[in-house]
Amino acid sequence: MDASITSALIGAVAVGGTALGTVLGGWVQARGGQAQARAAQQAAQIAAEATHHQALYDRRWSLLAAYLRAASECMEAADQLYSTDSLPEARRRWHAFTLAHAEAELAAPAAILVPVDSLRKAVGRMYWTAQLSAPAKRALKELRNRAKQGEAAAVRAEDAFERLWDTGEHVPLAQRESSPEYADARQALDDLPGFGSEQAALLLKLTKQQWEAAGRDREAGKENHQLARKELVSAARQAFGTDRF
Repeated sequence: MDASITSALIGAVAVGGTALGTVLGGWVQARGGQAQARAAQQAAQIAAEATHHQALYDRRWSLLAAYLRAASECMEAADQLYSTDSLPEARRRWHAFTLAHAEAELAAPAAILVPVDSLRKAVGRMYWTAQLSAPAKRALKELRNRAKQGEAAAVRAEDAFERLWDTGEHVPLAQRESSPEYADARQALDDLPGFGSEQAALLLKLTKQQWEAAGRDREAGKENHQLARKELVSAARQAFGTDRF
């Protein structure tokens, strides 16, 4: 073969090999770049999901803590009704509690929805029971305090009321208002200065059995709240994994 032709062929092969190497190198580099891009995308997705889960975790924990706090504040306000006429404050606490419950119910994991509702029921029973029973307890407390201080009219009213209570255990409720003890108690309460007609009506309707039952309901309400609270805290710790630390 002519030397010039041979040289030309060798040059062409060299040029072709260089071009092929360049193409192959570019292909490998491109594939590597795509893999890096996919890895970066996956890492970004994992980071975003972790951030989302952490934010959801923090939000749920915060709402449940606020719910527990609102429950305790509502219980305190309801129990305070037995000592002071603070119904507006109790209603405000109840309203705040119902809002906190709605938020907790929306955010809570399915595993703790039952304990969340159990706490709502416990607080609700205490709140409504206090509204029914507390006014009569406050009225009797005032009567007894005034009698204890030696106020003559209060002493007479307390004695008449106690006689009504004692006979009420033996007289059917339907006949109670027609008994002489009822008339004496009503007159004595009417003669007590500064003692309102609504307070007197509450005491005249109240029987000793109702009074004792109201006291038991009050204590049971506190106990039920504590049990429901412990149940929710335990379920939340399991759901969020904090019981393992």
